Amino acid sequence: MSKKGQRVIRGTAFVLVLLFSTIIYRFFSSSSEEIIHSFDHPLFSKKYLVRGVDVSHHNSYINWSQLRKENITFVYLKSTEGTSHNDREYKKNYRLAREAGLRVGSYHFYTFGRDGQKQASHFIRHSTSESGDMIPAIDVEHSPFNRPCNDKESYSKMIRELRILENALFKHYGKRPVIYTNKECYRMYIKDNFRDNPLWICDLDNEPGSDYKNWVIWQFSHKGKIAGVEEIIDLNYYRHSFDDFKKMLLP
Repeated sequence: MSKKGQRVIRGTAFVLVLLFSTIIYRFFSSSSEEIIHSFDHPLFSKKYLVRGVDVSHHNSYINWSQLRKENITFVYLKSTEGTSHNDREYKKNYRLAREAGLRVGSYHFYTFGRDGQKQASHFIRHSTSESGDMIPAIDVEHSPFNRPCNDKESYSKMIRELRILENALFKHYGKRPVIYTNKECYRMYIKDNFRDNPLWICDLDNEPGSDYKNWVIWQFSHKGKIAGVEEIIDLNYYRHSFDDFKKMLLP
């Protein structure tokens, strides 16, 4: 066989191996992620009966009435970010979710190091939190605007302004705000600084363990699929019972 023919055979074999590997990878990836795509996982569906979603303007069309029929109890809506950004779908989502009978909470995306009082005032001014709504939440995570605070100066400023924001919301609403965070940011910023706040933990791999003493909500998927929502949506479990869930509501 000529060298050219050998090269063709080797090239064809390489393509086939690559294609086969891709198929196998996608198969096992989809299989391993299946448990985080719905509320039907056998280990958790009977353990956590209070279910919720969280939404921002990035989400596609939502039929809120249908969502309630799917036994969704609560929704957290993004309201504000930093000192000037408002989520453009917040007001509409709030009205429709409440009309559908869901318990509604509002959250603020914290911008690291920015003036905490101004961020609190921005959230309070633009958010709706009525009696029976859920305690407001602060989203603390890394993003293109929130880089890891690895040096002492940026870390101290980040924690200082977050404390100001947290305390301002506590004084205004009468309850400690929920803090949403993930494993990395919890260890870096929350664990040793905000021990009294209820936690909303994002962990796409594992159920929150004993390390998160105050966790009350577990966000277990960014790729949830549920009737009433055109595309994917974040899925959450509340840790305790329906009766205990009342503690999450504003008086």
